[in-house]
Amino acid sequence: MDAAQAAGLDISGFTHEVTNYFIIHSINRHGNAKREKAQGQLPVTIADFERIPEVVKKPDCAIINIKRNRGVLIAYSRKFGESTIIYYEEILNGKKNKTLRSKTIYKKMGTVKNDTFLKIVANNAHTDISDIKKVVGAGGNPGGEAE
Repeated sequence: MDAAQAAGLDISGFTHEVTNYFIIHSINRHGNAKREKAQGQLPVTIADFERIPEVVKKPDCAIINIKRNRGVLIAYSRKFGESTIIYYEEILNGKKNKTLRSKTIYKKMGTVKNDTFLKIVANNAHTDISDIKKVVGAGGNPGGEAE
């Protein structure tokens, strides 16, 4: 991803990793319709995991170089129909392990504009967004410009 390099991250040669543990954990955490509705969200389904490659390849917006709890993350948003998938990957940059590992996924109702997406990403006391790069992707531009 060119945007990652612009943010000072070389992730060429990295692989994307979605584990069975991640899928089970996400369904348990974000798959309950009643609980998700109370938070203004929709439940995550197995079909949402099948959309991850499209979310990563053609995001409406990606935020790169998020620093949280000693890790570096990339966050993506992509609208599908009446919902928007928010997806995070953690950058694992070890000598033998060059991986973008799934961290979290959830679905918001409706369109998540790019400025709102940035607020979602920054809404954590342990999140450092001082060196981020926000990129409007190939998936579209729901209300924002690249920064």
